Amino acid sequence: MRLIYVVLLLLCNVFLIAQNTSSEWETKPVFSAILDENRDENVIGIFMHENYEYFYSEDGVLQMIHTMHKKYRLNSDEAINQFNKISVSLNNVIEVMDIKARTIKPNGKTIEFDKANIKEIKDDESRNSYKIFAIDGIEKGDDVEYWVTRKMGGANFGRTFFQYNYPLQLASFNIVCPANLVYDIKGYNGFPNGAFIQLDDKRNQFRCEQKGIPLIKNEKFSYLDSRRRRVEYRLDYNTALGKAQKLTWDDAAIRVYESMYLGVDEKIMDKWMELAAIDSNSVENEVLALEKFIKRTIYVEDFDAPELSDLNFVFDNKVSGNRGIVKLYANMLKRLGIEHNLVLTSERNDVKFDADFQSWNYLDKYLIYFPKLDKYLDPLMHPYRLGVVNGMLTATDGLFVVPVKIGDFEAAIGKIQYIPAAPHSANYDNMVIDITVDVDENVAHIKTERALNGLSGGYIINFIDLMDPEQRLNTLKEITSAKAPNPTFKVLEVRDTSNLNAIKGSDFIVYSDLTTEDLLENAGNKILLNIGESIGPQVEMYFEESRKAQAENDWNRMYHREIVFHVPEGYRISNPEATSMRIVEGDTFGFVSDYTYNNSEYRVVIDEYYKNILVADEEFAGFKNVINAAADFNKVVLVLEEE
Repeated sequence: MRLIYVVLLLLCNVFLIAQNTSSEWETKPVFSAILDENRDENVIGIFMHENYEYFYSEDGVLQMIHTMHKKYRLNSDEAINQFNKISVSLNNVIEVMDIKARTIKPNGKTIEFDKANIKEIKDDESRNSYKIFAIDGIEKGDDVEYWVTRKMGGANFGRTFFQYNYPLQLASFNIVCPANLVYDIKGYNGFPNGAFIQLDDKRNQFRCEQKGIPLIKNEKFSYLDSRRRRVEYRLDYNTALGKAQKLTWDDAAIRVYESMYLGVDEKIMDKWMELAAIDSNSVENEVLALEKFIKRTIYVEDFDAPELSDLNFVFDNKVSGNRGIVKLYANMLKRLGIEHNLVLTSERNDVKFDADFQSWNYLDKYLIYFPKLDKYLDPLMHPYRLGVVNGMLTATDGLFVVPVKIGDFEAAIGKIQYIPAAPHSANYDNMVIDITVDVDENVAHIKTERALNGLSGGYIINFIDLMDPEQRLNTLKEITSAKAPNPTFKVLEVRDTSNLNAIKGSDFIVYSDLTTEDLLENAGNKILLNIGESIGPQVEMYFEESRKAQAENDWNRMYHREIVFHVPEGYRISNPEATSMRIVEGDTFGFVSDYTYNNSEYRVVIDEYYKNILVADEEFAGFKNVINAAADFNKVVLVLEEE
């Protein structure tokens, strides 16, 4: 009898919640009205409704029913191909309760989706399963509508995007939950925050909606996803468990510390330390040795599974997941007695970490910080070494997991701190180029030393020796040929060092000796030398539409080039000033090129630099001019005339 009562109560709760959803599946659908400003778009989002209905299962476990209801107008074949196939993730799904879809013609006729067409597939890489289906009968100008309802494990955190490369006429986000749960909903990039509505003494509702969401476009030097309108939500309070705020940054730090450090098998750690055999004379060298050992020994899968965080399994199989490899670093560093903090953050090109909104969804990527060295290690980027990390994890905030120990008690506190980007001088691409020409053969002979450092390519040194000879050669050709079209190589090699000031001490040095016919052109009795092409193709920002996004760099960087051109006997340069440029924006961004011309030697020195990740609005015009100056130099042609 009690079981029947509980089931009826649950069904009643779900039914009551359903009365407050943001949309419904109409039995007689209509062909939707489109706003005049959207009529010419290939795709128009008519509406997008996301509804979460939380309830407690018979066992007292928090679960939810998630319904997504979407409708589109498709005005092109490309749009039809994009939207006629639907994929539904089964991650964290207990049951797929309902899938409905239909095509609605301009005359009101509908073609209902046949559920027999639903198939289930599994992605071998992510190990996630999906329900997939195709919607038939779509023609240009039709509406397509679908509805998916899934019973899922209750989520404490979530994220939903509401802006795409097509306009969306109406979007809504809705949570209905038991009255003891209080959610915080924050809108970003112009989407509104959630409003609280107390439905009755048993249920709370949190809701936000917006009309007329414009399409979003890619813009150079900006990131699309981080600019999209979206909602982040988190469980803020559970009054059944007290009045204190739940799931804070400190709670996250404690959870991370416990999962990474506590309960580790000390015997397996003995084996790890014996295998690594780290014996260095400084903390920095110990960290470098440990990083090299782990990155040369363990293969890291892109997904996580319980066994991939088991250090015994990892030791036996030499394969791990993301969390497992961080756990290995953490415990080996602990054994070595090296002070460190695990750091969690998000990639700023995806979503920018919001320190004021304590959603654990932001805790997506790991770094390891060494306070005494003031350096970061990127455990998941195989080519990188201490001090070089994914640029998208810098110039942003992160959660630092700071260990605390009182007697035998171990725990952690969470500190939100800024993760600075490396300075421009740490990431450089320098070249010293020597050019001679054979006017009779119409060939340029170019010798180049190119030095790459940090995120500008210096990390290549850490994996090029792992390549087979063909891969290695192709990599070196790709690095060099970008600066000299259609080259014929005499020498192409990696060098350990150089005597040149602009090159020596760099992470990765490539020397090339080549010939090419593509830098020279004949124009009557004149010879044209495309000297600008020697620095390779450059980004252009000549024709920018009305810009809406703040400009942002991947990382700070600099370029130093020295070009020496030996003017052939019997010729002179008639336009030596062509390489002279000076475009600067304060001390932050700049492209400065100058030359000297003495007898038969023409020398150009170029310095280009980007010292800030973010470009202030008032700096953008100057920043764009610097970008275009590099592109302008790429087009510089020297004119050689007979004396």
